[in-house]
Amino acid sequence: MPLFEFPDLAFIQIGLIVFSGIWMLWRNDELPLLIGGFLFYISSYRYWAVTSGFGKWVSLGKLGGFNSITTEAALIALNYMVLGEICLIGAYMFCQKQFLPVIKPISDRPFLQWLSPKVINFGLICLPIVLYIRAQVGAQLAAGQSLAFDVSGYLYLFPMVLVGIATLILCVWKFGGFSSIRTKIMAFSILVGVSYYTFSPNSRFQFLGWMLASAIVLSSSYRPKTRLIIFTIIAILAISIFAVAGAMRNTTLAEDAVNQAALERAFSAEDANMLDGFVMIQQVYPERLDFSWGMEHLEILMRPIPRALWPEKPVGGYMNKLNITINQSKGTLGISPSLLGSFYAEGGIIGIIFFSIVYGKIFASIVRYTTRIHPFASILVRAILCACLIPLLRGGDLPGIYAWFGMAFWPCFLLLWIKQKYFRPSYLLTRHFYLNNSV
Repeated sequence: MPLFEFPDLAFIQIGLIVFSGIWMLWRNDELPLLIGGFLFYISSYRYWAVTSGFGKWVSLGKLGGFNSITTEAALIALNYMVLGEICLIGAYMFCQKQFLPVIKPISDRPFLQWLSPKVINFGLICLPIVLYIRAQVGAQLAAGQSLAFDVSGYLYLFPMVLVGIATLILCVWKFGGFSSIRTKIMAFSILVGVSYYTFSPNSRFQFLGWMLASAIVLSSSYRPKTRLIIFTIIAILAISIFAVAGAMRNTTLAEDAVNQAALERAFSAEDANMLDGFVMIQQVYPERLDFSWGMEHLEILMRPIPRALWPEKPVGGYMNKLNITINQSKGTLGISPSLLGSFYAEGGIIGIIFFSIVYGKIFASIVRYTTRIHPFASILVRAILCACLIPLLRGGDLPGIYAWFGMAFWPCFLLLWIKQKYFRPSYLLTRHFYLNNSV
């Protein structure tokens, strides 16, 4: 029996979005608004779209023995998701009380002259390597090998390194690091390559995160009101492109049909079916699998170990653990249950409350840290956090999601480590990188 009905839950989530918008105007902090907006779209809006007849609940048929999703079961899942959202955003706002300064992108010439050629050269080297690796992965899949069990995860995820390189390029560009036409053309070419490699049905959540990272970097020098307008435009554009990528799954559609299908998918939130995934995961835990009680987070440390060195390494994702596969090549299947669904798998309602608070405090500590370091590093860290936020909130196989973070942003992490002394707070005393804090 659900504790709250849909109108109450939708009102709570809309209220959180409104308050998060005020929070952004007040503190120039976009994170609660991004969290609240995304969770609203994948939960309350998804529930409304299906119950209003604009979409249908996900159905796996007879595969896996899952029961059909009902409106009552979806409402119960929605109660859990709203509870987790309240804990997550509440913990974040309680712990993050810093105003994020508006950055004045003054060129730091010696640093940028050292960094910009390295980023450009590394990006240009990676482009053909990525093309070769994608061809190799495609050949292995065509030979009948399983993406989950036979193809190296390092090989499959290596192309995501372009996302980290592109994030660095945007930061360098924002701070005036590309002074010649030649370097700007090369930088733009790499950005086009990143867009091409991430714009696909299988990596559309990464593309969405990458667009958010771009918005963070490019809007960092504007006042909160202007940034709020920019994020609204980016959100509409991102949902549209995201829906087009989802519609591209059907390769038989003509171009006009793809656009129509994309509009229908966006309006029905068909690609944002995490509420459906939450209902499914409730049918698994604890009836078919025991709560993991933190083991899924512990597996984050185990995932980097190659299966070639550890053949018996536990598989990730509840579908794999239940040995539910599709087709003869043993491909995996799964409906992402959102990050809150992953918390539910860790320990039910206790897991949702505990991990939502923990994640809220971690997000707050990261954002507070960005106020105490060099502005270039500050924007870079916030861009990484926001790019990771969408795949993370989508949920699913958490170790696999964190593996994507590492493979996508290791160039950024390497820079932050190499230049850690340069990025220390003491440097801020000798430079004027920030505008007046008034909104």
